[in-house]
Amino acid sequence: MTITLDRRAFLSELLKAALMSLPLPMVSLAGVYFYLHNSDVNLIGLIVSVVTISALTGIPLILYASLRLNAATLARERVYSGAPGQLIHKPLEGPLLLRRSMVAGSVKSRALSMFPMCIGFGLEFVIMSYLTGGGGFFVFYALTGAMLAVQAMIAAKLLR
Repeated sequence: MTITLDRRAFLSELLKAALMSLPLPMVSLAGVYFYLHNSDVNLIGLIVSVVTISALTGIPLILYASLRLNAATLARERVYSGAPGQLIHKPLEGPLLLRRSMVAGSVKSRALSMFPMCIGFGLEFVIMSYLTGGGGFFVFYALTGAMLAVQAMIAAKLLR
């Protein structure tokens, strides 16, 4: 028996993945708030605590959201290709650009599973750019935007 997802369930998984990626930039925003509104804050201690809290909450949630989205994408792909028609690559194998993926999956599922990372780290780059006041993060914006465009095309094809 193969498991498939309808449009509504797949869209729900996309939304959950986006929401699970928000704690990473929210922790940084909380750190910026404490720094701006407390004059006697220890900057080194604040930075260490923000990085520690992000590592303990934001990063695991993003990884969990990526794994859920990978499974949801594979289930949604089965609607179009059927279980025998799917080409699923083993972890750390597959096409050149997606060879270092830690999960088994198709090319589409691996690309779309990076969606929570693009949202979480993209917002993190926006915060860093705002705080530094510079355009040094343009390369990160371009790469994140290109990946989001690819993911939007994959999601649109899976939602039709």
